[in-house]
Amino acid sequence: MREIRYAAVNGKEIPVLISDENEALLAARAAGGAIVGLWSGEGRGTAAPYAVEALSDVTEEFLERAARRHLGLPWRICETRRLLVREMTGDDFDEVWANQVGRGFGSVEELEAYTKHQYTFYEFGFWALVEKETGDLIGVAGLKVPEEDGKEEQELVKLELFNGRENAGDGEVVLEMGYHIFPAYRRRGYGLESCAGILEYGRRELEADRFLVRIRKENVPSLALAEKLGFREK
Repeated sequence: MREIRYAAVNGKEIPVLISDENEALLAARAAGGAIVGLWSGEGRGTAAPYAVEALSDVTEEFLERAARRHLGLPWRICETRRLLVREMTGDDFDEVWANQVGRGFGSVEELEAYTKHQYTFYEFGFWALVEKETGDLIGVAGLKVPEEDGKEEQELVKLELFNGRENAGDGEVVLEMGYHIFPAYRRRGYGLESCAGILEYGRRELEADRFLVRIRKENVPSLALAEKLGFREK
């Protein structure tokens, strides 16, 4: 089966081949085309980076994301009343570095390596917060797999938020949220607004059972924000 559908990306119609034939998918990819595999769950896998079990699963949003990943463009994660939450790109480096978020990225190349591998493998990470009215980058926030920070743990307050059920067991999905609003944009409610949207995305798209935040004890505004979002100390 082969079917061409079109994804709307930045005002353009991008053709995407959907097929259960690996030869056709490989040929389309070699020719520079975007592809989506149709996989029944039996037999051999698909040559496509993304696959669905039925054509009914191919929504407009799914097509757009597959096309954006193929074109190397950032995904739109969610929108709030004033903000667009999207994946970061190398173009964000100067603002991120200037606002003291760049300790993990020593160069544009490091940031681009992060976006390439983190987003492709996990489909989540730390994202850019963009003011819709102005297009300004106003902060960074997102989700990660929790990990221990060693001796710094003693200086942190740990809070958690359950998504409807506690003690989900071995299959529990736990994600840690972090956020940093740039100094010039603080005290406008952007932290609460962006984090509420990200938590909803984590519940809906990533099926998270529990969220964590770890905040320095002296960071009273950040602790207050986490509590407004529903986090409670462990």
